[in-house]
Amino acid sequence: MKVLIFMGQFFRLDGSERLAVELAEELNKRGVHTDILTMYSAELSGMAEAREEILKRGVPSVHFLGMKVHPSLWSMVIAIMRLRSLIRSEGYVVIETSVMTPAVIAAWATLGMKARNIVGLHHVFTREGYNNLWHKFWRISLEINSRIRFYAVSKYAKKQWIFYSKTDPGRTHTIPNAIADEYFIAKSEKASLCRELGIPLGGRIVIYIGRLAEYKGIGNLLASLGPILEENNLYLLYAGSLDENVNGSVEIMCSIKNQIVENGWGKRVHFLGQRNDIPRLMASSDLLAHPTLREAFGLVLVEAMAAGLPVVASNVEAIPEVLAGTDSIMVHPDDPDALRAAVLKTLNRHPDETARAIEKGRKRAQDFRMAKRTEEMIQFFGDFIQGHF
Repeated sequence: MKVLIFMGQFFRLDGSERLAVELAEELNKRGVHTDILTMYSAELSGMAEAREEILKRGVPSVHFLGMKVHPSLWSMVIAIMRLRSLIRSEGYVVIETSVMTPAVIAAWATLGMKARNIVGLHHVFTREGYNNLWHKFWRISLEINSRIRFYAVSKYAKKQWIFYSKTDPGRTHTIPNAIADEYFIAKSEKASLCRELGIPLGGRIVIYIGRLAEYKGIGNLLASLGPILEENNLYLLYAGSLDENVNGSVEIMCSIKNQIVENGWGKRVHFLGQRNDIPRLMASSDLLAHPTLREAFGLVLVEAMAAGLPVVASNVEAIPEVLAGTDSIMVHPDDPDALRAAVLKTLNRHPDETARAIEKGRKRAQDFRMAKRTEEMIQFFGDFIQGHF
């Protein structure tokens, strides 16, 4: 079996892109030849360095379709023909992709071919949020190629996909996301982190990790904790980069920064930007706050639990599924008072209660090991090839 994982980009690994590279790495470790294909050109900034890093991680080949960012319809037609040619020349049996544009290209490229096309569903799809002309064309592309099979990252995402797409439920499986082993061995370096940020060693650190996007609830987080930072010796960290492609994100960030200045919270709120030491940040903090409005899975929740970091999150979509069996507190995403109370309750637990909560979180995180996901993917590929569904 020879697998090709078709990505949008890999020079900045976020979410599904990071999972795709990690899956390719793990599949190769298990003897499944797996290469990576990106839509874009090798000349794009950062591509050469990223390609070398991926090759060092054991991926045999990295291919490029040579497309530009925001491709035209004609360039997509060319890309379809190039992908068909690549499949034939390299003998790929499975094409996996988890991003819309690559999914459209792969759907048409594999039409009438022996290669099996698998689409990963990393979002919660609804007619309200995914119903413009591009989304309709995407759905049509997936409908025309009836041999495509899907996997959703949570039971909730699967249920919503079946309702949204009207596809046969038997075509969609559930394969949860997974995290890297480094989170399970992360060690606290709180003293070092406090020195870096100018935080007193006794300060209590609440951290948000993810894209700075409006729907992630970053504004509600500040509204909830800003007024109580000083009296409770709290420090709020935002780790992640601004997602300018999401409506309202630029505006909410401007509002957040204005509130910080107006209220004099500058010494207690820190923006860390994109970081490559997330396990260290988690192990060195006191609580992860994840007040998102929607979530198909929530990798950051599992990463935090594996690192021994207590969690307070929104009670939305797939989050209750992921946090099942833990002592994590979940609240309504639009209730700053409830979020504030949950944060304080978690931080003020008795040490024994905190230890039990951390242990439950670590145990739950074990269900999302990379090795388990890889084995489930191999089984999924094999069953598909053999025509079991």
